[in-house]
Amino acid sequence: MVSYHLEVEKVLAPALIPVTYAVSMGAAALAALASGALYDRIGLRGLLVALPLTAAVPFLSFSDSPALVWAGAAVWGAALGIHESTLRAAVADLVPAARRGTGYGIFTAVYGLAWLAGSTIIGALYATSPAGLAVFTIATQVAALLVFIPLLRSGAGRPAAPA
Repeated sequence: MVSYHLEVEKVLAPALIPVTYAVSMGAAALAALASGALYDRIGLRGLLVALPLTAAVPFLSFSDSPALVWAGAAVWGAALGIHESTLRAAVADLVPAARRGTGYGIFTAVYGLAWLAGSTIIGALYATSPAGLAVFTIATQVAALLVFIPLLRSGAGRPAAPA
């Protein structure tokens, strides 16, 4: 959607649009490294950083300002790197070793279906209500936080004791 926005609104030269994705992937790599180290120290609480980052993405990435778009690319990539590294580490900690393959499969299926549903909604909102797109993104992050808080309180996803 962001690439489409950048092209249609002529925010960036077409040749620079793939570069924004490369910036996102670079930010994802760096954030994954930092998030992994943070997860080892504080467990799932490290995921809390991703919520405000994700909520900021539509305000940055769907703007008409090239500077904000570049910032949005980095922020989206950082949130993605946090999700993709820390959530997989959490699956390993939360699922018994004998069921880990199934756990990863279920996690990836749910994550992918949620991504598909969210992207479909964002695409529809982009066409009809850009403000609704931002509200939807913030609402999903609030919903994620509400689901996440009980998991944190239960003590699940605490870092393992050093061996």
